[in-house]
Amino acid sequence: MTKPSPTHYTGVAKFLHWAIAILIIMMLVFGQGFDDPKTEAEMAFSLRGHSTLGFTAIGLIVLRILWRIGHPTPKLPETVSPLQAKASKLSHLLLYALMIYVPMMGLYTAAAHEMAVMPFGAFDVREALSFLGNDNFEGRRFLHEIGTWLLIALLAVHIAAAFLHQFIQKDGVLRRMLPGKPKS
Repeated sequence: MTKPSPTHYTGVAKFLHWAIAILIIMMLVFGQGFDDPKTEAEMAFSLRGHSTLGFTAIGLIVLRILWRIGHPTPKLPETVSPLQAKASKLSHLLLYALMIYVPMMGLYTAAAHEMAVMPFGAFDVREALSFLGNDNFEGRRFLHEIGTWLLIALLAVHIAAAFLHQFIQKDGVLRRMLPGKPKS
């Protein structure tokens, strides 16, 4: 006898989803303005905040992937078309790929930064990743930014799809990930 498919995400999956979402938004805020002229202290603060959030996000993303491997996603309602279901699978796969790519490229970029990049104020990423070399900072930064913009675009699609399901299709897809206990 097979176990029935869940109708909602687990509390752990919901927590990780929303914690990662908040971290990504915060990282985007800390990441903005790196081009603006800053004092060295302001730049060090921004780098520390951005890298600390990035390290935290990487850890939570890895936990989310591991959790998802062991806990199946809820079955989509029958009102979701096969094309929407395929688009959902592809977009989630791309989201996970970009959520790994962007912070990894951030580390690769940090290894070539002219200033110390000290997540949690604990260590200098440049020293820890010295084996990556320290050349071509601008090229590395470009790759990190491209990934960031792709992630932003895909997040916009993800949010739009959630609103589409909630307010147009009214099929309960968004409610499966909202905090709180599911209503029977």
